[in-house]
Amino acid sequence: MSGWDLKPQGISHVLKTTGDTASDLEKYAKAFGEHLTSAATSAGTISAEGGGGGEGGAKPAGGLVALALSQYAERASKDLQYVAARAGKSLQGAVDATTAYLNGDQEMAAEAQRKALAEPKLDMPGVGKS
Repeated sequence: MSGWDLKPQGISHVLKTTGDTASDLEKYAKAFGEHLTSAATSAGTISAEGGGGGEGGAKPAGGLVALALSQYAERASKDLQYVAARAGKSLQGAVDATTAYLNGDQEMAAEAQRKALAEPKLDMPGVGKS
């Protein structure tokens, strides 16, 4: 690993900046969910019976657009969780590798770097359950 040329202050700055940006993902994901819910609620419905949407009638729960948005949100939420997990794993790997390197353990630094590149394991509710 003699090809490594680390500058701790630069690494610290990059990790802080990247960590701050990554922490905003939760805020953006929440807003994304709220906007999708609003869009699905506002999309309206199609009713073959012709009733249900007028005065005094029961309003239908959702239509085709709401269903499509729901399916999109399910897929997008998995992608967002993956991005957040990947960012966290990458940041932690950079911290671990840098710490090991600065402690003089280049082999441990290389191992930390390899671990950071591995796929993150996501524990998402409902996955693999019937």
